[in-house]
Amino acid sequence: MRAEVEITGLGQAGEGVGRHEGLVLFVPGAVPGDRCRIAWEPGRRRMARARLLEVIEPSPDREAPPCPAFGTCGGCQLQAIGYARELREKRRIVEDALRRIGHLEVDVPACIGPGEAYGYRAKVSWPIRRGATGPLIGLFAAQSHDVVEQDGCAVLAPALRSLPSVLRQGMVDLGLSAWDGTLGLLRHAVARRARSGEIILTLVATAEDRRLGLLAGRVMSALPDVVGVAQSLHEGRGNRVLGGPAKLLAGVGEIEERILGLRFRVGPTSFFQVHPAAAERLFGTVLDWVGPGDDRAALDLYTGVGVLALLLAQAGYRVQGVEYDEEAVGFAARNAELNGLQAEFVAGDAQEAPLPGRDALLTLDPPRGGAQRLAERLAAQGPARVLYVSCDPATLARDAAILAAGGYRLRRVQPFDLFPRTAHVETVAEFLR
Repeated sequence: MRAEVEITGLGQAGEGVGRHEGLVLFVPGAVPGDRCRIAWEPGRRRMARARLLEVIEPSPDREAPPCPAFGTCGGCQLQAIGYARELREKRRIVEDALRRIGHLEVDVPACIGPGEAYGYRAKVSWPIRRGATGPLIGLFAAQSHDVVEQDGCAVLAPALRSLPSVLRQGMVDLGLSAWDGTLGLLRHAVARRARSGEIILTLVATAEDRRLGLLAGRVMSALPDVVGVAQSLHEGRGNRVLGGPAKLLAGVGEIEERILGLRFRVGPTSFFQVHPAAAERLFGTVLDWVGPGDDRAALDLYTGVGVLALLLAQAGYRVQGVEYDEEAVGFAARNAELNGLQAEFVAGDAQEAPLPGRDALLTLDPPRGGAQRLAERLAAQGPARVLYVSCDPATLARDAAILAAGGYRLRRVQPFDLFPRTAHVETVAEFLR
């Protein structure tokens, strides 16, 4: 089937959305305001994924992507859209999810951007795959496990952009094989850069190999900002990036980040926001909303290395943080000591953690799948105030509906753009029982 359609919005995966005779069409590469010629498979009744054949009349918000790999690389979806329009669409995506999935009508304010839409990404995971002429190191193509090589990623912090070429040459020189889905030594390289400029690199390998230490030395010699290289052993065939705990190969095993004046030590595999400057705006909003603690209890679930928990402790709350990853719990306890703050951190399933009393504050920052079981427990017997930090509007809306059915009111929400030029949008939501 073929048709000409006007693109009126964006889907949650960053595709343009148009309509034709009652059919909702998702068009990758299309920009809101475009008039396009598209094609799709017949037989669909409600919605279909379409191919962009031609932009007949470009949107006034369409712009030339700065990255030559855009359109093949799956790392970004929105480089062809003006940034002001991107922020407007992200606000609309949050509003639409809350209304359509959560059945909640709420005034969603403008999405807060970070002020820098390129060169911001401080962490990246590069798949390493076997190619016809040598190892391929890049990012996956959209909807694929094919690797697209690009040494000049536009959203990546400039200091990280030369790492793939250095790794590639080192692998060739040392005879290190790349993963092909079944065999091969190196599967991924994960790099993180701190605001201080320090970089720590993790090599995800299928086996121990002394040559990995040689590769680590080569990388650190070529790139002095790389202060440490670790190895994570991944012997399975699953799609997850990291394997076992990181083992230091060379240099130091952790680097230091700063958020709103606090210091945080993080390791090679620790979760930490990829855009610290934007994260400061989000956490600053949370602190404004919760106000001074006055020695009240607070439970921070999915606490990670303790960023939000320690910001709450600094604001005067008596905080307990719960995190499944025992290594992260260790970092959180050390970060409390590093900042001279009192907080308790325990390892456990955040969705099954004992709930605090009615007067306590509960904060949560779950992964993309949300916290459905926790929301059901909160709806039955939760504290009077819940602050939910979400990285997926759809799962936030689902959990918000559960909380609303259990007697909570969604008081306010605020979207943030922590991942400019991608389809991701972060949201803070406050619920009152």
